[in-house]
Amino acid sequence: MINKFKHWWMTLIKGIVLILLAFFVFNHPVGMLIGLVMYFSIALLITGILTVIGSVLSSKTDDDWGWKLTGGIIDVLFALILLSNPGITAAILPFILGFWIIVYGVIIFGGSFKAKKEGDDNWWISLLGGVLTIMFGYFIMSDLFAGAVAITIWIGLGLLIFGIINVVVSLKMRKVKIKIEDAIS
Repeated sequence: MINKFKHWWMTLIKGIVLILLAFFVFNHPVGMLIGLVMYFSIALLITGILTVIGSVLSSKTDDDWGWKLTGGIIDVLFALILLSNPGITAAILPFILGFWIIVYGVIIFGGSFKAKKEGDDNWWISLLGGVLTIMFGYFIMSDLFAGAVAITIWIGLGLLIFGIINVVVSLKMRKVKIKIEDAIS
């Protein structure tokens, strides 16, 4: 049992690093956006390559392998375009993200009617969530600068919150470790 709490300090270090990263994001929002673009672009490139490979490998067993191959190629090409000029990509990232959020909001909104039809009493929560998601996406798309600021603020706040949670958890782990050690001795 004590082994579970032995390395509490690692969680503390993780929390401190997340808090420091949050302050970096708040102090360097443009650098954070470019970093996010690079991460997103590289992830898209890798998943595109894997989709291309997977579709070719499953060409004998999957009737839709051609569509998957096309999607993978488009992902690879899009990733290469994004990687070719991260500054421009960072500038239009709020538009891309806002559009994606709106599409997701429409899906949530549409799903609420299906939930209502199936007798779910809480269907209205999805309806409201879909509307709010669409509005948030529109806000991000309507003013690219404000959208970029919103993205960096939300990421910074998320890092800060996760950092604080890790610090608090680590200190609680330390207390438990000390209690176990005292009980053993």
